Amino acid sequence: MSLNDLHRITAQQPGEAEALPFETYRDPEHFEIERRQIFAADWVFVCMEADLPDPGDYHALKIADEHVVVVRGSDGELRALSNVCRHRGAVMLQGSGNTSKIVCPYHAWTYGQAGALQGVPHRGEVAVDRATHCLPRFRLGTFFGLVFVSLDDDAPALDERFRGLEKYFARYGVERFEHRYPIDVQPWQANWKLPMENFVEGYHFFAVHPRTVETAASTRDCFYVEGHADWSITGGSQLDDPDTWKDWIRGRSREVHYLSICLPPNFVCNLYDGYMNWARVLPTGPTTCEIATGSCSLHAFQASQEYIAIAEQTTAEDREICEMVQQGISSRRSKGGRLVELERAVVDFHQYLGKRLFGEDHSRRFRTEHADHFDGTCSAAASESPGPAAASSRVPRAGPTCSA
Repeated sequence: MSLNDLHRITAQQPGEAEALPFETYRDPEHFEIERRQIFAADWVFVCMEADLPDPGDYHALKIADEHVVVVRGSDGELRALSNVCRHRGAVMLQGSGNTSKIVCPYHAWTYGQAGALQGVPHRGEVAVDRATHCLPRFRLGTFFGLVFVSLDDDAPALDERFRGLEKYFARYGVERFEHRYPIDVQPWQANWKLPMENFVEGYHFFAVHPRTVETAASTRDCFYVEGHADWSITGGSQLDDPDTWKDWIRGRSREVHYLSICLPPNFVCNLYDGYMNWARVLPTGPTTCEIATGSCSLHAFQASQEYIAIAEQTTAEDREICEMVQQGISSRRSKGGRLVELERAVVDFHQYLGKRLFGEDHSRRFRTEHADHFDGTCSAAASESPGPAAASSRVPRAGPTCSA
């Protein structure tokens, strides 16, 4: 694959931008470049702090070539540890759970929640230096309740990486969303970039989700808010909100009913007053990826069967279209075309790829009038969110770009 074509396209501005070369979604050599220069070098989203509330809570995943587990210690601190035993290299923890100790399934070497080696069964007369056999640690940072890990010790600080986003997350009080709902993990037969591109734009709602998302959050009501190569924000209006009249009386604009925030390389969320659902994308191969979805809220609510069915159907529709595109881009004679206005956030994502892969930032921070609604308003909505009883009777509709 010619990197010159990719370099040219990732430097394009909105209005002239094109789809990425199809080879970038299937080429093994390009996949290795992305794994080294993106996932092994940038901050990667793992889960919410609310997903790990108690000592011993953990979440395991694979980032680039590293098996990583994030653990809440007995001291309350979150740590990102290597999930590979220092003895013979077995992967130890899987998925999510709670444990007082990390025990290798191969020979039962045992580690504490901070990664210190605590036990070596049947070692005989062989001395094993515990200080030199602890689990390596990786950088971990949190941003408004979101947990990120970086394998690169030289990556910029997390607050620097996402500078400019503070007012959006603060406006909704995301760090206070302590009620969590189970994380669902699915393997998709699609290159990781396809779901990321899909999740950041509402252009496909009317065609892919005509009886789910489109009925509540129409393509025609989607708009761009603000963004550039490091992150982007879109938004839209959503129907059937019984509290809209209350906000009008209070003098607060309802023009932005939800926000979709993309923090590349692998996080997208839909943000509402008192509620958020999110998607995490991790590559597993040139043409495969792992999609994890989760949600959290300010107050507990009981999801109805109708809501659950809509959320599951939305995810199934996104999966089907991404896997269909993966099949289509196997073409050797066809190529992608021009991106339209509703795909501006896709252009931002492409410029992020160019910045990571070629070391050049061709993005221009673009801000629309929709961003003005968040200046100086901070957490007003979150502070006046409905109480538990009201929240229970007002279950959010399925998210427009990623579902819980």
